[in-house]
Amino acid sequence: MTSVNGVCPYGNYRRGVLQRVKTMFAGRGISLPGLAVTAGVVVVAFGLGLVAGWITDGLPARLHAEPTPSASPSPSVGLSPMIEPSLPPLDPIIRALTVDDRRAGVITTDYVVRADGTFAVVPGKDEPDDGKGDVRWVSFAVEDGVSIDAEAFRGYVMGVLNDNRAWGTAGQLQYVVTAGVADYRVLLASPYTTAAVCPDQHVAVTVGPVTEASATPSADPAGVIAPQASGGAVNGASEAPSDSQYDHLCSEDGVIVLSAYDWTAGLPGFADDYASARQYLVLHRLGHLLGREDSACTSGRAAAMDIQHDVLPEGCEVNPWPHPDAAPVLPTPTPTPSPVAVP
Repeated sequence: MTSVNGVCPYGNYRRGVLQRVKTMFAGRGISLPGLAVTAGVVVVAFGLGLVAGWITDGLPARLHAEPTPSASPSPSVGLSPMIEPSLPPLDPIIRALTVDDRRAGVITTDYVVRADGTFAVVPGKDEPDDGKGDVRWVSFAVEDGVSIDAEAFRGYVMGVLNDNRAWGTAGQLQYVVTAGVADYRVLLASPYTTAAVCPDQHVAVTVGPVTEASATPSADPAGVIAPQASGGAVNGASEAPSDSQYDHLCSEDGVIVLSAYDWTAGLPGFADDYASARQYLVLHRLGHLLGREDSACTSGRAAAMDIQHDVLPEGCEVNPWPHPDAAPVLPTPTPTPSPVAVP
């Protein structure tokens, strides 16, 4: 906007304001351009402070943040398929689930004959009890494609292993869960995978130096004597030839592979006692890892290493426990009361 004489009325006003500002700082050693620079420096410093604070707060979290875990199949070392098994038809499992089924991780009676062939490790680790026996670390894995409550399955097996009637009776051993390197690995697999990776689970691990006059050296260049397969159908697997040799038996690898079908359907020898059948599967297989051979029941109560998968001979009674007469839980010692001083 201009006046009739071409002079802007606001021009004089702005010049007056500037003149007054200059007058305010006159005689104080402060010039207007220096003030502007100072104000700019203050604004920039304030902005840099905000950025530095943001970096200080956020950077440590970024540097120390743990990567988000991702579930991925973990194939078990040394469990390459040994044979191409031929499985007989498996009967459907038609029954209602029980409380013990739920505790054992069984969530359905449906099953797959052949799953994915890879195993996912069940995460978790417990701590040993200093007041108990020697530690044996145990890890667990489930074949991908097998339906099971993996944590319940692990807890059930650990309960069997640490039962006082099992191999660690009288507090000699304690079995402790780990997801890392373990003394024993327990795998739950489909019937096909069980038979493929462990064609003969009834060969005991060799304990100490063994000299066999009839032993035949394997083709292993190291000259290691390979244990002989004993043959016989296991978990529906076709019978292995009696002269077959396997360089990596499950017992030698410290591995127990349990068929998910047997875990749910039970065993003919135990009829509808599914809990005892599961206990037998775990403890009989562990017995082989401890160097114990198969035996046969002739009469009375069977031993844990007796073959009890099928119906026992007349006069024999099934039994899953190595020490069946021991109390299930190791008794807690009762402290001896201190003598009362007589005045």
